[in-house]
Amino acid sequence: PAPGGRTLPGRAERSRRAGAAGGGAGAAAGGGGEEKRRGGGDDNGSFDVAVVGAGIVGLATARELLQRHPSLALAVLEKEPEPAHHQSGHNSGVIHSGIYYTPGSLKARLCVQGAALCYRYCDQKGIPYKQCGKLIVAVEQDEIPRLKALYERGLQNNVPGLKLIGAKEIQEKEPFCRGLMALDSPHTGIVDYKQVAQSYARDFQEAGGTILTGFEVTDMEMAKESPAQKYFAEYS
Repeated sequence: PAPGGRTLPGRAERSRRAGAAGGGAGAAAGGGGEEKRRGGGDDNGSFDVAVVGAGIVGLATARELLQRHPSLALAVLEKEPEPAHHQSGHNSGVIHSGIYYTPGSLKARLCVQGAALCYRYCDQKGIPYKQCGKLIVAVEQDEIPRLKALYERGLQNNVPGLKLIGAKEIQEKEPFCRGLMALDSPHTGIVDYKQVAQSYARDFQEAGGTILTGFEVTDMEMAKESPAQKYFAEYS
């Protein structure tokens, strides 16, 4: 339920309606029942999938889901008046290079790949960013072994461009910084993630997805699934 009494029927309810209209859920999914529009819901406001929350994670999820399954009717539900209203628009905006995570872990692999994809997406969409780089600085002698270990971890994670630099190079890169040694990560950057999220929202809507703002989800109920397997097989 939402303000104004709006509801989103579950997929099982959508299937039952389709079956009643077309002589069975399977027939409806095959084109004999209700007409499905790409991405959008049917005339009764029903969707196959609803993503709750139009932050950057929800929008990225919905966008990717619609790209992979364009026949699904998808909606993103957001209680605020616009997408990316909270944390997605209020953060440090760092594009992390992937130095810190455990080598071989999913986090390490996805961070390195994600940074490259983020730069590529921003280039494609004309979203401004700064690939300003980052220095991780050792200011005491006993910090140098830990810095070198971090360097080795970054190499294992395939972080591009990493190198260790001395005090003179530190000053050349950042005159107000003092240190004995630093790890230079040139592929670290910053971006306004609210702009990225808003671009995801446009991609999703242009592909036929629906974003409902001012739509707060206050309750959910489990629905009994339809026994008609053919309908659901269309989306497996």
